[in-house]
Amino acid sequence: MPRMNVVGTSPIKVDALAKAVGDTLYGDDFRLPGELYGRVVRAAMTPARVKKVDPSRALALPGVHCVLTARDIPGVNAGRYPDYPVLAEDVVRDIGDAVALVAAETQDLALEAARLVRVAYEPLPGAYDFMKPEGEILCDWRTEKGDVDAAFARPGVVAVENVYYSACLDHGYIEPEGGVAWVDERGVVNVRVPTQTIENYQKVAAVLGLPASRVRYDCPMLGGAFGGKEHPLLGDFLALLAVKTGRPVRMAYTREETLNTGSKRHPFLMRYKTAATRDGKLAAVDVDILADAGAYAANSKGLVMGALCISGGPYEIPNARGRARAVLTNNPFTEAMRGVGANQVCFAYEGQMDELAKRIGMDPVEFRRRNLIRKGGTLMQKQPVPSRVMLPELMEKAIAAMGGPAGRVPGGDRGPWRRGRSVIANLGGYGRPRNEGEVYVSLEDDGSVNLRCGASDVGAGQTQTTRQIASEVLGVPLEKVTVVMSDSHVTPLVGITAGSRQTLISGGATHRAGLELRSRLLKGAAELLEARPDDLDIRAGKVFVKAAQDRGVTLAQAVKKCRAMGMEMFHTGKMKIGDHRFEGHEKYGDAGGWMDYTFGVHAAEVEVNAETGEVRLLRYCSGHDVGQAINVQHVEGQFEGGATMGIGHALTEELVTRKGAPVNNEFHGYLIPTAEETPEWANVIEESGEGLGPYGAKGIGEPPCTAGAAAVACAVSQAIGARITRIPMTPDHVLEVMGKLKRGGKGNGKGR
Repeated sequence: MPRMNVVGTSPIKVDALAKAVGDTLYGDDFRLPGELYGRVVRAAMTPARVKKVDPSRALALPGVHCVLTARDIPGVNAGRYPDYPVLAEDVVRDIGDAVALVAAETQDLALEAARLVRVAYEPLPGAYDFMKPEGEILCDWRTEKGDVDAAFARPGVVAVENVYYSACLDHGYIEPEGGVAWVDERGVVNVRVPTQTIENYQKVAAVLGLPASRVRYDCPMLGGAFGGKEHPLLGDFLALLAVKTGRPVRMAYTREETLNTGSKRHPFLMRYKTAATRDGKLAAVDVDILADAGAYAANSKGLVMGALCISGGPYEIPNARGRARAVLTNNPFTEAMRGVGANQVCFAYEGQMDELAKRIGMDPVEFRRRNLIRKGGTLMQKQPVPSRVMLPELMEKAIAAMGGPAGRVPGGDRGPWRRGRSVIANLGGYGRPRNEGEVYVSLEDDGSVNLRCGASDVGAGQTQTTRQIASEVLGVPLEKVTVVMSDSHVTPLVGITAGSRQTLISGGATHRAGLELRSRLLKGAAELLEARPDDLDIRAGKVFVKAAQDRGVTLAQAVKKCRAMGMEMFHTGKMKIGDHRFEGHEKYGDAGGWMDYTFGVHAAEVEVNAETGEVRLLRYCSGHDVGQAINVQHVEGQFEGGATMGIGHALTEELVTRKGAPVNNEFHGYLIPTAEETPEWANVIEESGEGLGPYGAKGIGEPPCTAGAAAVACAVSQAIGARITRIPMTPDHVLEVMGKLKRGGKGNGKGR
C-alpha cells in the first residue's frame, strides 16, 4: 500500500473545541422565536384497552394550544415499524406508548396540561416472563452443520452444559432526546432532532399525509445513541404539533422519560452444550437462545438471527446446531443496541471455552489457539469467513500487555480478595447485504473541497472520518475540506449510522467520489505539465510529477484547466455491496450474517472479595484487527468506550421492571460506568488491510462492546474457581456460584 499522509493519523477533530467548551448545539440547544413547548401523555398501565381520552380540562387552561390524539393524525399512524403506532388508539402494549400530545406556551404549562388529560383504561392480561414463555413466539430460527448428535455421542469427547442469562439493558446515552420542528414560509416541515437516520423524514411525511419532499430532517450532533435513536418518534410528535399550531414546537425528554420509553437490549436466556476432544479440539456445539422482544416485534426477528449466526464464536466447530426464538411480552420493547446480540452470546460461548479447557486440563488460551477460525472457515449458518483472521497475533500481544496468561494470578491474593485474569476472543459483523449510500464531493475554484454526507454523527467521528478520506484521496490539506452532514434536503442518503457500517458505506462513497475527481484533476494537470496522468501525484494541495517533484501546479490551477476542458468538478460517489452467496443463505435472508467480520481479543484482570462478592476491575486490554485505522485516536476511543460499555453490562447495568414498567428509571438506580471505575488500560491495534471499507478498513464501532462483559465474567470466574452464568454479576450472584448464598435468593431476579 502506498504511503498515506492523512489516513492513519489523528488530527484534531473539527468539532473538538466546540464540544470541549460546551458550544456544540445538540438537539435541545436550538431555539426559535415564538416556539411552543410539547409534552407527551403516555400509558399509565400496560397492557390495557383505551376506552376514552378526555382533553377538555387541559384545553381549558389558558395558553394550551392543542391536545392531539390518534384521531388527529392526518396520515398513517405508524412510527418505528408498521405495528408500532405513533399515538395509541385502541390498545397500549408498552409503558412507553404515547396516547396524546400537548402544545402550550411554557414548559410548565405543557406539563400541567398533560397531567390534566384524562384517559380511561380497561386492564388486559399481560405477559411478562419470556422464559416460560408466556407470549407469542415471533420467530424460530434454526441452523445446523455436520452431525451434532453423532459428535456428542463419540467416545472420548468431553461436554459441558450451562444456562446463561443476560439482563435487559438501556442504551444509557448521556443526551436525552430533544428537538424542535417548524413549518417554514414554503410550507416545508423542518424537523431538527437527534436521530441515527435522517431517512426517518419519509416516515414523518407519511404520518403527516404530505409528500416526502415537504419534510426536511436536519440532524444535529448526537450526544450518544448506540441504537436507541434509530427510529425515534420525537420527530413525528414535533411535526404533528408544529403543523397543527403553525408555531415552532420544542420538546425534550427527561431522563426518566427516556428510560421509560426508549428501546432496550434484548434479555437472553442461552442454553449451551459444547464438546471437545481430550486433545483440545472442539467437536460440537448446541445453542438454544430465547429472547424477550418486549411489546412490539420491531426488528427482533433479524437481531436474534444475527446473534445465532455468531453464537459459536470465532472458532472452527465442525458440528454445530443452533436455535433462536424471540417472544412478545408486555415488557419494554427491545431493538438494536451496540453489538445487536453479539454481546450476550460472547458472554456464553467464552464461558463455555473456559469450562471445557478446565474439564480437559488445558490452559484456556492454548485451548482457544487450537480452535481459532481462519479465513474460509464456516460460522453457525455455514457462512465462510471472507477475510484474514489475526486472532493469534492479537492474543500474543494482549497477553504481553497484561503481563501474563489467563487464570488465577500468582501471588495476587490478599486477605479475602482473590485475583483472576482472562483472555478471550470475539467477533462482530459489519455491512449487511445490499447496503448502499451516496456522498457528494465538489471542488471549488481555489482547490478546497465541499463534502455532503447524509450520515448522522453520533459522536464517534463520522464527520472527521469522511474529511480524512477526502483529504487523502484528493491530496487536499485537511483544513480545506468542509463537511455538511445529515440534512435530508441537501445531503445524499447513506442509510443508518448503526451496525458499524458508516466507514464502509459513507467512507466508501467518499473514497469513490474522490477517486473520480482525482482522475479528472490528473488529466487537467497533465495538460499543464505536458505529462501523462499516470506519472503524476497529488499531495498537500499540489499536483506534481513523481520523478521531478519540483515540477507541479496548484490544485486551483488544475481545477481551472479541468473546467476549461469541460470536466465537472463535482461527483456523487456510490457505495453498494453485494449479496450473500454461501450455501443455504436464502433461508435466512439479509439477517443471515454480515458481509465481513471484525475479530478481537480482550483481557481483564480483577480481584473478587470471597466474603462479600464485590468485584474490582484492575486492568484491561482491548485489541482488534481494524483492517486500516482511518483515525487512530478514533479507533482507540471505540476500543475503550465500547469495552467500558460492556464492562457496565458485566457489573452494574440492569433495567428492572415490574409489570412492564421500569423501576430504576434514572441514573441513581441504573448504574453506568464512570471515569472513576475505569481500570488501567492497554490497546492493541492490528491492520490486516483486508476490510471491505476504504483502504481496507473494517467496521469497529460495535465489536469492542461485545467482548467487555465476557472478559470480566471470565476473569471473575478464574478468580473464584466457579462459573459466572448471569450478567450483571451482582455480589449476590458471585456468592451464589461460590456456594455461599442460596440460589434464587436476593439479587437473583431476572430483572423483568
